[in-house]
Amino acid sequence: MKTRERTAAAGGRSAAPVPQSGDRLPFAPRERKPALAALAVLLILAGALGTAVLVLRAGNQVAAVQISERVPAGEGISDADIEQVMMPEDSDIPYIRWDLRGDLDKFYATTDLVPGSVLVSEMIQKGKGLEEGQTVVGVTMESGQMPGGLVDGARVDAYFVGDSPSTSGSGEDGSTGSTGTVTTGDVLAEGVKVQSIVRGDEGTVTSGTMTVNLLVDKTQAGPLVAAASEKEVGLTLVSSGS
Repeated sequence: MKTRERTAAAGGRSAAPVPQSGDRLPFAPRERKPALAALAVLLILAGALGTAVLVLRAGNQVAAVQISERVPAGEGISDADIEQVMMPEDSDIPYIRWDLRGDLDKFYATTDLVPGSVLVSEMIQKGKGLEEGQTVVGVTMESGQMPGGLVDGARVDAYFVGDSPSTSGSGEDGSTGSTGTVTTGDVLAEGVKVQSIVRGDEGTVTSGTMTVNLLVDKTQAGPLVAAASEKEVGLTLVSSGS
């Protein structure tokens, strides 16, 4: 009897509905953000534009003249002394363009040109700059052997500052010989022009020294070269102009 009652009670309750496999739970519609999408597009375009600008700038280069072989001051520049190097077209360096190399036979070096240097206009001058009977003597000295502020084009007197007399001179034809003796304080060259100055921090001479290239008469070259080889030359400033 009880079993029937429980069965009847259970049969009276309705079974929970079973969701069909094709039904989906309801969801809120996704919010669209057109502003963010536009920003993303702009960022992509900006990145692409920046890359294009870098590529274009890297391509804006021109061929320039670079020194491949040493050229002493006062000497001409031949095709064997130069090579091509690429330089930025908008560079502030006044380099000589490669397509103008054919005009270099009219110019001469105003200072010693070393390999690896990009040739700029300040390194050359039209005309050799050496008159008949002149030569250039390089004198390496400490800063205390010359006046402060010495510049290219200045006029100086060169003195012998060695401790002992030096026997050196020049022959009748102007060639170096051993015909004279100079002592401390003697003038080796008077009123000569400083053609160029090469400082130690440029890697040409040791640190703390300078090489002063003097434009002198060949008759003065003998004693000056002899004294310069022993670093026994002192300079005094005559004129700061060229």
